[in-house]
Amino acid sequence: MLGGAEAVASMVQTALAPPAESTTIVDVRWVAQTASHILAVTEQSRSTWQIWHVRAETQRQIRNIDMPSEHATALVDLLVDEVLDRRSVALVAPADNIEELDALQRTDGSSVYTVAGAALYTSQRILDAEARLVAAAGCRDGSAVDQVAVDLALLEMAANGTALDAGQAALVRQMCTSGARVQLAIAPAGAGKTTAMRALVLAWTQDGGQVLGLAPSAAAAAVLAEQPGIRTDTLAKLIWSLDHGDLPDWAAAIGPSTLVIIDEAGMADTLSLDTAVQFAVGRGASVRLVGDDQQLAAIGAGGVLRDITHTHGALHLTELHRFTNPAEAAASLALREGEPVAIDFYLDHGRVHVGDLAKTTEDAFHAWVFDRAAGLDPIMLAPTRDLVADLNRRARARRLGSAKVGREVRLADGNDASVGDVIITRTNDRRLRMSAADWVKNGDRWTVTHVSREGALTVRHNRSHRTVKLPADYVRESTGLGYATTIHGAQGVSADTMHGLLTGQECRQQLYTMLSRGRHANHLYLQVVSDGDAHTVIRPETVAPPTPSETLQQILARDDAPISATTLLRELHDPAVRLHEAVQRYADGLHVAAEQLVGPQTVAALDRADQLVPGLTNEPAWPSLRAHLLSLAAETGEHPLLHLQIAASGRDLRTAGDMAAVLYWRLPELTPAGPGPLPWLPGIPEKLYEHPAWGDYLAKRSQLVADLAQQIRDHACQDDAQPAWAPAGRHPSTALIGEVAIWRAANGIDQRDPRPTGGVQLETAPTLWQQRLDRAVARLNDLPGNPELQGRQAARTTRDRNYDDSQRPYQTPGRRPRGPSAPGR
Repeated sequence: MLGGAEAVASMVQTALAPPAESTTIVDVRWVAQTASHILAVTEQSRSTWQIWHVRAETQRQIRNIDMPSEHATALVDLLVDEVLDRRSVALVAPADNIEELDALQRTDGSSVYTVAGAALYTSQRILDAEARLVAAAGCRDGSAVDQVAVDLALLEMAANGTALDAGQAALVRQMCTSGARVQLAIAPAGAGKTTAMRALVLAWTQDGGQVLGLAPSAAAAAVLAEQPGIRTDTLAKLIWSLDHGDLPDWAAAIGPSTLVIIDEAGMADTLSLDTAVQFAVGRGASVRLVGDDQQLAAIGAGGVLRDITHTHGALHLTELHRFTNPAEAAASLALREGEPVAIDFYLDHGRVHVGDLAKTTEDAFHAWVFDRAAGLDPIMLAPTRDLVADLNRRARARRLGSAKVGREVRLADGNDASVGDVIITRTNDRRLRMSAADWVKNGDRWTVTHVSREGALTVRHNRSHRTVKLPADYVRESTGLGYATTIHGAQGVSADTMHGLLTGQECRQQLYTMLSRGRHANHLYLQVVSDGDAHTVIRPETVAPPTPSETLQQILARDDAPISATTLLRELHDPAVRLHEAVQRYADGLHVAAEQLVGPQTVAALDRADQLVPGLTNEPAWPSLRAHLLSLAAETGEHPLLHLQIAASGRDLRTAGDMAAVLYWRLPELTPAGPGPLPWLPGIPEKLYEHPAWGDYLAKRSQLVADLAQQIRDHACQDDAQPAWAPAGRHPSTALIGEVAIWRAANGIDQRDPRPTGGVQLETAPTLWQQRLDRAVARLNDLPGNPELQGRQAARTTRDRNYDDSQRPYQTPGRRPRGPSAPGR
């Protein structure tokens, strides 16, 4: 047990005379080296980061240094500042050069409109890598395959019983003949990517070239290696070889006639992808990136595929071959794009099963058992390893039944395994080889054929049927039962049917990956009932739980696809993104100023409005009503409860769906010193306009809103693309396009929302302006194709544009009104 007399003597010697530990000298050089190392580690795991990511990595780096805790805290702060201030690039919007007043600052001087620790950072190395990848995708001086060779390869595929569809054939032709140095292909799950890659390899090699396949994971590389005529390995192997100056033969052989296919490119981290592409292109090779930017990405993936698509476009496979039901294939594509209508298919076809977590787990397991008994190949998926372990435990118990169990061994997931069990390996280990070119990989599934006394397992690979012996320490640390798997682990897997658990906290990418695994059917088991925990009883989702449809819509709207640092920086400078925050700051500034003007006692009295109208402060529109009452009080000098009492003395409120909204409509409008910066935004009240501090601050905020709105309008009018909200076959005027673009940006309406003006507004002025826009859009459907009739309709629209000139688009105090008084067609 202890390894013999020599081992015991060595153990005693080590205990009595431990080796002296080296002393770490924390000086300027050490701080600089450690900060650089922290940055390098952070870059490998993400393309953007926050202070918390850097602080966590810093604490990991210094935890072995022997020093007092107060010194350790100071050292952490020093290293964090060193990484963020000197080695990172802050991703921030352009400064608006408007200093917040004291009332809008925290005690540390920061703006109340910022979230502490929410600032994003990247590095110049990441930005440069993204720029190089996008630039490489624009080069067209690479090798190209003769068109005849492509035709022969496609004919050979068809003669061997694998005819490509039109989309696959077009993709192969483009990849072979474009001459692009770097080209991107987007392939949704089940689109026949493997078949297209087989034809690509065949055409390239028959024309005299060589093909090398790379992938972020060993499992993906193994799938790619199933194509004849291709040598494959992992991106990590290539990067390690380049770092250590020890190139394997397949990397050293890369040259002008080489095609490098990087599969699952969306899962590669930015720096590794850039290093591989630059190495290949530098040796004259051509690179083809293949992946799906809507499937799950690995940690460190940077979202650069979207940048390449945005700048140079991408090839697309759109015809799905995996699903036996064409309607399910169409639903999968809609789900991939985040379209809410995608949920209808699964609800209408009985694919969504609900209950508490215990019930859904039980139902998913029994459905899996039923499918196995029917001779199908089902798969169980879950979002967490704990749920996966539970499903695996049930599956093993079902397999064993009352049969006598032989020797067992404990796996890393806490479950036991014996002969006949299916297990999954979780760590790549090239030392554990099945053949000269194949080894044990993360995600491989095996069947146990023998359990040794020491805890080692002899296992047979479920696909290749090759065997290998897994040492006891590997079994303890890197294995688990393989009947069920996580959603991340299922990427690249296909089965006859899929039964998956959802808790409601997942993202769209997880939902899409889960629902694209099964060929015949995909079933969801959705938790919609609380777990009974006493601590969650008062939570809103427990008191009024959402419907299954609402929960699925929330998952669909939760987009966790990686975004590159370059894209984030571009979006932060986009006027359409900046306008929403500018409008919120302007409106909130008006309300805070009004609160200060009326005084804290009046505000406290207003917050007790329930005494006048019971239940009023719990209504959804109460914040808007409260702000309006304070603005009226600041303008008129009258108590806000007086205005509320007058409004409440009208018709009975007991039948109102939202009493606060009804009362808001009954209140008089403000009479500001000038028009607001947008048609539906209030101007600055006279007393606030004349205030020595608030007047200047609000005027600057108003000007910023007006300037950003004008930039959005100018850009929208110059864009030739048809807006997504426009009815098919109709072409709205540039004026209307600009007006709707400003409205959507100012209200933060999601780009995927098909409604031209988004959801319902609660306040009076925004509601009226929204109705004007909706009527202008609706008139597009009333215009027939006859130009003469269109002209008469336009003339009638012009006559209908009658509204108060005191409020026109994009005005700031002191500006003369100009421009159209209502949204154009």
